[in-house]
Amino acid sequence: MNIQNFKFVIASGCSYATTLSSLENKTLNVKLDTSDNLIFIEIGCASQGSDWAYDSMKYAVDKLFEIGVKSENIYCFVEWTQIERITITQPTILHEFFNTHTWKEKLDRHFYIKSNVENSNNIIDSLYDVMNIKMLQDVHNIMSIENLWYINPTHTDKNDILRFDNVDLEMTYKEMLEYELRIPIETRVKSYLNNIINLQTYLNNNHILYNFVSMQSQFSGWDIDSNYMHVHKYTLNQNRPAYVYNNKLRINNKFKENINIKPADDLVEVFPQFKHLINQIDFSNWWFHKSDFYRYGGIDEYALEIYGLYGYLSTDYDIRNENNIDISHIIPSFGYHPHAFIHVLLVNEMMFNNNFFKVNDETITKIKNMVKDDIESNNRTKHSLSISKVELEKHIELI
Repeated sequence: MNIQNFKFVIASGCSYATTLSSLENKTLNVKLDTSDNLIFIEIGCASQGSDWAYDSMKYAVDKLFEIGVKSENIYCFVEWTQIERITITQPTILHEFFNTHTWKEKLDRHFYIKSNVENSNNIIDSLYDVMNIKMLQDVHNIMSIENLWYINPTHTDKNDILRFDNVDLEMTYKEMLEYELRIPIETRVKSYLNNIINLQTYLNNNHILYNFVSMQSQFSGWDIDSNYMHVHKYTLNQNRPAYVYNNKLRINNKFKENINIKPADDLVEVFPQFKHLINQIDFSNWWFHKSDFYRYGGIDEYALEIYGLYGYLSTDYDIRNENNIDISHIIPSFGYHPHAFIHVLLVNEMMFNNNFFKVNDETITKIKNMVKDDIESNNRTKHSLSISKVELEKHIELI
């Protein structure tokens, strides 16, 4: 089977970059409208910053070029993460440690390659071989490109570090964490914008169609915290739509009143020194969820506004089979990962420059009906895409 007969769809970002793998969800049974042989390459890395999005996408495209894939057969989709996330690479002293603790199995999570064509395993295997993307053993949010490791200390569980029982690793993690916490927000904003501009320029220069989206709004909703530091409004506790307390899901009825998103909170207004960089971004290739309340919203804003309390059941958590529901799997709030159905419903909207496939209209209608069935069910759920209203009311507490 000739690789030139395929169209390639590449997606990257953080843990929200699961749009392509969501198409494989068996419960959703997604049908695509396409006449092409497709290969999906998804290389999102949980908790990572914009460095990973830029580097991994450029790396994947470069590798496709190396094996002879033409620009017109490539489409790229990036879900940009939070501005505050920053990447730190491994020091030389730990080079051997990381390379000897690499996950040995082929990754089908984060680094995911699939095709809609049967008997295409030889093509897929060749892509896994040519793309040297690895994960640290049992640590899902530390990954590497050609043995360059990407670490986000504040989003790395300390226990994941301690279990290796390696003094050098523990000391380095501590130093990395201290260093990251000293990085000012302005430095993070500049890095974020430069990564967007650099990737945009690279794709345009190579005549590759693409779309960008946000995990959640980064171009609006900025504020100042009690320490007079610039922060995103979503990070302030009083602005959380919901959270768990005493095994109850507390719903913040004053969420919209508290957060009060307005034009003066836009990134360009709060950080006017970066206006010249923001003006270089071609927003005609971006998808945003915009409404009377949200400005420059992303995947979270869509899920929260359209599906509210019912869009955040963890995709792999089937509440039909649980004796007692773990409330942490149904938190409708920023950063808590909407169900796969949210991504599928958004595919045609977010990926509007994608000429290789569309999600079938009947699939979209079917999924919306399934979610409606779940919400209106007299049981916990019917299809386990969402929790029912009857069941949810047993677990919530209004504040």
